[in-house]
Amino acid sequence: MIYLDHAATTKPDDRVIAAMSACMAEAWANPSAPYAAAGAARRELRLARRVVAGMLNARAEEIAFTSGGSEANSHAMTLAAGGHAVVSAVEHASVLNAARHWAGEVTRVMPDKDGVVRPEAVEAALKPDTRLISVQLVNNETGVVQPVLEIGALARARRVPFHCDAVQAFGQVPVDVRAMGIDLLSLSAHKLCGPRGAGALFVRQGVDLKPLIDGGGQEFGLRAGTENVSGICGLRVAAELARDDMAARAERERALIDRFVANLREKIPGCMPLCRGAERAPGIVAVLLPGVDSERAVAALDLRGVAVSGGAACASREHKPSHVYRALGLSEKDAACVIRVSVGRHTTAEEINEAAEIIAQVCR
Repeated sequence: MIYLDHAATTKPDDRVIAAMSACMAEAWANPSAPYAAAGAARRELRLARRVVAGMLNARAEEIAFTSGGSEANSHAMTLAAGGHAVVSAVEHASVLNAARHWAGEVTRVMPDKDGVVRPEAVEAALKPDTRLISVQLVNNETGVVQPVLEIGALARARRVPFHCDAVQAFGQVPVDVRAMGIDLLSLSAHKLCGPRGAGALFVRQGVDLKPLIDGGGQEFGLRAGTENVSGICGLRVAAELARDDMAARAERERALIDRFVANLREKIPGCMPLCRGAERAPGIVAVLLPGVDSERAVAALDLRGVAVSGGAACASREHKPSHVYRALGLSEKDAACVIRVSVGRHTTAEEINEAAEIIAQVCR
């Protein structure tokens, strides 16, 4: 299989699997237990907390481990409970649905035609009772990098807490919660060759966030339940690997995407990459294939050994055009003709060339 859906999930790195296996064998005790045998588990948690915090320019005590990005997003949205929340219209469903559930009122800020959520549009949506702003760092369907630095400065000036979904960004682009003015940030392990079921929520000191899951008081009282020590170990190793080759990987993945787009535009008349005028994360591109139904195209490509998607993996079962592509101003018909291609650490130029040829055949 030529796997070009790394924005959906990634294959765990062999080094991650080895570390998790060793952790399960050696650090199996409950980290909250008082006896010496639990020390190995506590050390794993401390080390992972320091690594994640270091990559965010945060403090270790500001990192609470979760079951993944969706839980972290839901937890962050509780800060808007009963009040007004401002979210971008191109957020992941876990943000949009959680905002609708928790907030008394939600204002969705539309992006421009290139998928960029403008700070002035966010500012215009604020109200006296706004309790939370939530704008992602990297869009999971287009790869657009949002102007989080400017939005964070705006949130700070208006004294409104700012949440950033960085699930698609962590380990792919640099993140600095201090410089960006971020108060809460969500991340997940499985987008960077780590395990599913492990993630984290950064909560800036001083933010009064109540626990989403109550119980034994783990994770500084923010997230009850015995920690998934082996999963958190996998998150740590995956984060370290992503940190150490981030710049080189970004350059390589950007070249692969550029090659893919050039090949596709040469072979398919009218083929158009979306959000061409915006800064994008290096490994993701959404492409409009005129008149080609993406759901049928994805199925046909799967039969030929090429894995791509028609948008967010979690939305594929809904059988309707992506809300992100519609927010860009595409008609319902065109929004249903977009495929997302996302490359990863092990994607080769040969695979990109072959995939472009197979996609062109399927379109014809």
